[in-house]
Amino acid sequence: MGEEIVPKQCFSALVNDCPTEFVVMEYVNQILVIATQIGKLGTLLQARQDEHSQTYSVDVLLGKRDDPLLEICGRQLIEKLALSGCPKYVE
Repeated sequence: MGEEIVPKQCFSALVNDCPTEFVVMEYVNQILVIATQIGKLGTLLQARQDEHSQTYSVDVLLGKRDDPLLEICGRQLIEKLALSGCPKYVE
């Protein structure tokens, strides 16, 4: 029972001088990245790369739908993961 079912990483970092908590969980076909500066979940995004091109899409699954900064963050995250060779969706 000591082995985790879903591998995860937890860490903290300063983002624009604001303490930010991160949790990264890897599933079979996707990676869940949680980032919070307030200690709770906010908007949930799903980001993915088109299989045949370097086109990225970001969808809001839950929360704020009118915040372009969130979409930019999701798009940058999926782009960096895709360029590093990660074949999974990011949620």
